[in-house]
Amino acid sequence: MKSWLTKLVPESLKSRIHQSKYFTRLRAKQLASRSKRLDLCAAQIAHLLHVAKYLSVKEKVCVELGSGWVLSHAIVFHLLGARKVIATDVSPLAQPSFLSEAIHCAVPYIVRDILSPFCEHSEIRRRLDNLLSIKDFSFDVLKRIGVEYIAPKDLAKTPLGIPFDFVYSLSVLEHVPMEDVLSLLRNLAKDLREGGIMVHAIHLEDHESSSSPFAFLSETQDSFPRSVQTERGNRMRRSQWLDLLYNVKDVDFRFIYEWSRLDKKFPEIIDPSISYKGEDDLRISHIAVLGTKKRTDQE
Repeated sequence: MKSWLTKLVPESLKSRIHQSKYFTRLRAKQLASRSKRLDLCAAQIAHLLHVAKYLSVKEKVCVELGSGWVLSHAIVFHLLGARKVIATDVSPLAQPSFLSEAIHCAVPYIVRDILSPFCEHSEIRRRLDNLLSIKDFSFDVLKRIGVEYIAPKDLAKTPLGIPFDFVYSLSVLEHVPMEDVLSLLRNLAKDLREGGIMVHAIHLEDHESSSSPFAFLSETQDSFPRSVQTERGNRMRRSQWLDLLYNVKDVDFRFIYEWSRLDKKFPEIIDPSISYKGEDDLRISHIAVLGTKKRTDQE
């Protein structure tokens, strides 16, 4: 939970702080040995590939949406044999020098074993051993192994302009302002090859406090501008996501999981600006969707 002092900082100042060189390096260092450890990121991707029943990205061009400070998820797709990995973000946050820590903090056999259902174990070992031998990571070094970083890039405004086969995001789409989500997905669909796949894991809770996951549902629309949606989540519920995904005409979407929170109470008042269909819809806290680009002969 944020301190009262943090809440007093204007959103414009927070944005400048978060994009400062000191903050980005500090944040990357913290994440590299914690949630961006390579074995943890490998487990997250393996889980999504498992529930999506999508078993291989070998020789595919993969795009990660919202890659953040440490490019560990992009590295996992490299380990899985992707021909090229494109890591994107709306802000240039990535600090490649901290990848070494994320890789060396991981348990190597965990990385290999957990990814082995989706790629040959020996191939993963070879690529991982090569990564472990790299002393200094940079954007140039990443390019040489097939990982390209593109930021700043707002895909809600313009498509990437590069054909790709697979799109992945983890806890990213809920940070996109509500009015931008549809254009973002449509722009991704433009560059996705026929038969290509999107997998998005979306966290529907209030990102300000894990102890009060539904608190933001009571706040007025005026108090939830774009900057607040980016920080705390855009408040879209499952039914609203379903309606929006239906409007990405050339991609067939389906939910591959949805989880609910039954242990927390709602605020007494749900703001009228929140679109939902009953209490069950409000209580859904996590969803993941799989989209498949339609082939021309399916039209």
